[in-house]
Amino acid sequence: MKVFKKEDGKSSLERWSDTISLMSGLQLIRVETWITTTTHSEDNCGAVKPFLFVRLTNNDETVGWGEAFVNPCREKAVAEIIHALTQAALTGDAVTPFSFQKLAYQISGQHRGLDYMAATSAIEIALWDLAAKQLKMPLCDLLGAKGQREIAIYANYYSRPNPTIETYLERAKVLMAQGFRAIKIHPLQISNLKAAADCVLQLKTFVGDDIDLMLDLGGPQNPDQSLEFMALIAPFKPYWLEEPADGEDIQSLVNIRQSTGQRIMTGEKQCGVPHFRSLLAAGAADILNPDIAGVGGILDLLEIAAMAHSKDVSVSPHCWNSMTIAAAAMLHVCCAIPNAEMAEIYPEFLAHGARMATNGFAIENGRAMLSERPGLGVEINEKALFELSAHYQMSDLIKPI
Repeated sequence: MKVFKKEDGKSSLERWSDTISLMSGLQLIRVETWITTTTHSEDNCGAVKPFLFVRLTNNDETVGWGEAFVNPCREKAVAEIIHALTQAALTGDAVTPFSFQKLAYQISGQHRGLDYMAATSAIEIALWDLAAKQLKMPLCDLLGAKGQREIAIYANYYSRPNPTIETYLERAKVLMAQGFRAIKIHPLQISNLKAAADCVLQLKTFVGDDIDLMLDLGGPQNPDQSLEFMALIAPFKPYWLEEPADGEDIQSLVNIRQSTGQRIMTGEKQCGVPHFRSLLAAGAADILNPDIAGVGGILDLLEIAAMAHSKDVSVSPHCWNSMTIAAAAMLHVCCAIPNAEMAEIYPEFLAHGARMATNGFAIENGRAMLSERPGLGVEINEKALFELSAHYQMSDLIKPI
């Protein structure tokens, strides 16, 4: 199966026709959602945010798991969209990820938004998990990975408020000892630009040239702040510069890319294909990082990756989600695309995920290696998930009369 082609006038459905021919329709009978509670990481390095999981059950009792990106105060809203959308779009005729994508687009009336697209992402991930399980193959194989099972990863360190240089140095020491070869930090969390620049330069000296260091500036309201900051760290060339301006401010991203000569990454807060098409047309980024659980679905992510590949732009999916379902989906997609950069890992979420799931991947020496299990390869301990959850909802799907 050739997922990636240059622009040839074909729709995504036509480009992935081989996958469609492999896949039989699913007859869903049940949708369930869990929202986990906020807690602290076992190493006390930060908070573990709530995660929203969805389980779809097929009429043969096979289950597929998905996950939605959620922001604070909006978790239950996204869960309600998931239940309403499954009732509206997934009852009656047999469904595949392709038919669901089409129906979800029609239902949206082109009024999508991040919460809606997070819901569609979760459902579509679960449908892909189900479909690959029916075919008894890992999802990456169904997506065309051709045996590729591992991908480079980086550790995202999102520190506590008002961190010190010592905080960053100590955390870098721990992450390096865990085998990570690339680390991303958020320097503008430090009180002022000069202190942030000093932190970056000291940290780079500490980790040396063998460790890649990425900077996430978090989309400051004033893009000039990013330019001022970059001038202060001129001797240091980060592996990439993430969100030096708001992701919607395409012209500022273009200006910063041209002014600094830095590799620019953006896209974590945006969803749907049109935004990324505009980014690429403007030449605003070297790397795109749509969130695997928020962009709209795996099909949208594959379409974005294909467009980026035609422009020699890399893709490094954002994953501020659990290190179970969403992370597995991210890794399967990365193994199936030729322009994958490093995949994002939140180390402080790993131990929390291990309390309720057997991961579909292992991490060693800065790389994640997928298992040979079918689908996402994730095995959820339902009892543990209930114990870690603050909200649970179940809907039986009823065929409309």
